[in-house]
Amino acid sequence: MVSSIVSDKPHANFVSLKLLPYMSTITKFVFALSLVPAFASPACFSAQARSGTAKGEEAHALLEWKSSFDNYSQALLSSWREDDCCSGRGIGCDSSGSVSELNLSNMILAGSLSKLNFTALSNLISLNFSANSLYGPIPSSIGDLSKLSTLSIFNNSLSGTIPPEIGKLSRLSILYLDRNRLCGTIPEELGMLYSLLNLTLYDNNLTGQIPTSLGNSSNLTFLALGQNNLVGSVPREIYALSSLTFLSLRLNKLTGSIPSSIGNLSSLNVLNFQSNYLSGPVPQEIGRLKPLAKLALSNNNFSGPIPMSIGNLTALTLLVLASNNFSSSIPEEVGTLRHLKELCLSENSLNGSILRSIGNLIKLIVLSLHYNHLSGLILDEMNNLRTLRHISIGENKLIGRLPDNLCLGGLLENFTAPNNHFNGHLRKSLKNCSSLLRIRLEGNQLTGNLTEDIGAYPILKYMDLSYNRFYGELSSKWGFSHNLTSLRISSNNISGGIHPMIGNMTELRVLDLSSNYITDRLPMELRRLTSLIELDLHDNKISGNVPPEIGHLSTLEKLDLWSNKFGGSIPKQLGQCRSLWNLNLSNNEIRANIPSEIGNLQFLRDLDLSHNFLAGKIPQSIGKLTILEVLNLSQNSLSGFIPQSFNNMLGLVSVNISHNDLEGPIPNIEAFRDAPYGAVASNKAGLCGVVAGLKKCFEKTYSEKGNKFMILVILLPVSFILLTSLFIGVFLLACQTGNRAEQDSLEAQVRGDAFAI
Repeated sequence: MVSSIVSDKPHANFVSLKLLPYMSTITKFVFALSLVPAFASPACFSAQARSGTAKGEEAHALLEWKSSFDNYSQALLSSWREDDCCSGRGIGCDSSGSVSELNLSNMILAGSLSKLNFTALSNLISLNFSANSLYGPIPSSIGDLSKLSTLSIFNNSLSGTIPPEIGKLSRLSILYLDRNRLCGTIPEELGMLYSLLNLTLYDNNLTGQIPTSLGNSSNLTFLALGQNNLVGSVPREIYALSSLTFLSLRLNKLTGSIPSSIGNLSSLNVLNFQSNYLSGPVPQEIGRLKPLAKLALSNNNFSGPIPMSIGNLTALTLLVLASNNFSSSIPEEVGTLRHLKELCLSENSLNGSILRSIGNLIKLIVLSLHYNHLSGLILDEMNNLRTLRHISIGENKLIGRLPDNLCLGGLLENFTAPNNHFNGHLRKSLKNCSSLLRIRLEGNQLTGNLTEDIGAYPILKYMDLSYNRFYGELSSKWGFSHNLTSLRISSNNISGGIHPMIGNMTELRVLDLSSNYITDRLPMELRRLTSLIELDLHDNKISGNVPPEIGHLSTLEKLDLWSNKFGGSIPKQLGQCRSLWNLNLSNNEIRANIPSEIGNLQFLRDLDLSHNFLAGKIPQSIGKLTILEVLNLSQNSLSGFIPQSFNNMLGLVSVNISHNDLEGPIPNIEAFRDAPYGAVASNKAGLCGVVAGLKKCFEKTYSEKGNKFMILVILLPVSFILLTSLFIGVFLLACQTGNRAEQDSLEAQVRGDAFAI
């Protein structure tokens, strides 16, 4: 620059010459000025002051909010400092040092948003407070965050309404408020968020209708409003959002039908309308959603046939149409959906047979067709489905044999085919299917020897083979099913005894072997089934005593041993089963008294000891069963009086004490007042009281203790009076005899004196 001055203009050279003596000083001054920043001007100094103040306000707002947290939450944010808030945990700053991002997700922070001064954080671009324990309302001041593009506060405990001021956040592209406790309606102002891409409000308590203004958010790709209480129909504007890839409105109270405009959602990957009140047919236009991978319309009122155009959805991996009113047959086109992994058409009115083409769905994992009107055979093509884990074909009209190779892939976990007309033996692949967790085949005509046809299932949890024609004995192999929680084989032709290995099934909660031909005694190993809730062995030929070890089953709620050949007495240890609500020992050969420990079963609702040989008196302790509803003691040899404690049994609805030797008054409670005469018939003639057909009782107490007391009260004074009278009579008689002797003596003396004279 100096050289240019020197070289270009004469006037400049003159000035240079004049200033030459001062050049050194001028150069130093200019150099010093160059070191001063541009904002050193008064205006710049003012901007610097403002910037420092803004940063101080941001830090103060954050620290003030932190101070409102509990001690644990404050400790998590110990790195927050006023002099350097940008280095604090979860805080991000822009190039100027202003807070632009807050990410405090998954920290279990407990506090309220109302304590946070959003106005001081005007440069925020992203706010993520998800997965914490924040509570209270969302402040309306959140609308002041004009630069915000991401707002994520899902999975907290926020309450109150969604503030309409959120509609002012014109740059917002992500809004996640799901899994809170928000209520009220969805504000129309959300339709002003023209940049919005993702909106999730599911799992709250929102009410009202879906606002039509959401149709203005034409860039919306992800919309999830499920698990609320939204009503009305789905606005047609929603079906115009052609950018949508995900639409879920499940678990609401939406009504109306799906319009043909559903075909406009040509980018949709997921459509979930489950659990609403939608009705009408599913339009053929649904077949235009070529990218659709998951379609779930279950638990609605859709009707008519399944549209054939569904075969166009070749990308489908999940098709769930269960619990509707679909009719007609399953369209052949379903067999072309070769990527399908889950096919659920259960609980409809579908008829016809199971498609042969279903055998083409070689990726299928779940097949659910139960509760329809399907008929015919299961074809061999089903054996192609080697990846199946869950098959549910129960409650239909299917016939023939079970498929040969259902478990050939070794993956089958759940096989349920109850209440059909299947016959023949269990297939070999099922016998060796060690992957089974659950099997239900009840209500068919299956046959075979259980000892031979049933294998060892190490992870099996549930088995029901009831109401078939299986025979043989219970094999010791059952003892290897350590995880089994429910075993039902009622109403078959099982014989022999219960193998002691049953004691190894320690997770068992339900054991139902009723209506078979099981014999012998109950094994003592039953006491090891300490998780048992229901034990049903009725209608067999089991003998011996009811084992006292049954008292170890403290969780037992239902015990049915009726119609067997049990003898002996009722074990008093039964009183330790304090969770029992149903106890039926009827139609056995049990003798002796009813143990008083029965009164400990205070949750008992149904007690049936009828048709035995029970003797003695009804124990007073039965009156402690205050919530008992049904009591049957008929057809025994019980005697004495009905305890007065029965007056406490106000929950009793049905009672039968007929065919015993009872006497005295009937308790004056509703169950007896409403009972027919047959419920008290064939007792002693002294039975009296409120039942129609019985004679009335005299006005005196007939309880045993009362009778004894009254007898004592009457006999003691009577005896005293009789004894006293007898004593007085004897005394008077003795006195009278003495007087007569004295009188005779005097008379003799008088007579002697007279002769003497």
